[in-house]
Amino acid sequence: MKALVIYSHTYPETSVAGKAILEVLEVTPGFEVRNVDALYPDLNKIDIAAEQQALLEADVIIFQHPVFWYSGTSALKRWMDEVLQFGFAYGDGGDKLQGKKFIHSFTVGSEAAAYVGELERAICAPFEATANYCGMEYVQAFPLYGQFPPTNPNVAQDAKAHAEKLVAFVQSL
Repeated sequence: MKALVIYSHTYPETSVAGKAILEVLEVTPGFEVRNVDALYPDLNKIDIAAEQQALLEADVIIFQHPVFWYSGTSALKRWMDEVLQFGFAYGDGGDKLQGKKFIHSFTVGSEAAAYVGELERAICAPFEATANYCGMEYVQAFPLYGQFPPTNPNVAQDAKAHAEKLVAFVQSL
């Protein structure tokens, strides 16, 4: 099974959790990481054909990002706008992602108690709707809360454990 990770972080140079997650995912056999921000610093020049080809080759598609104001990053949103096109991901002839598994993995600075219930559903809803609209199977959300280094001295360890749990889950599918 091949897993494709679409990764985005607005502040990659300071993200302790993001770096730890990438360190695990980038060396895991069967996982391909496409770091949107590193690949496309000028978001007007996304290689749509390359991104769509990577999606075609994957069995499992994972979006990995931090939550900013109850959403993904602006780069991830731009990637979605450009790559998940009519005729490819939805609409007439847009069946290329049909049946692929989708996992929404995200990090949040605040503790889980701040997001229980309605807020977590609000964060996940646009990604679940996108997966469903594209004919993918939304498997589940994989949140990691409490990733604010000033209040959590174990961010790197927690993030590494999160990535390892994600890998094990994907490998169990």
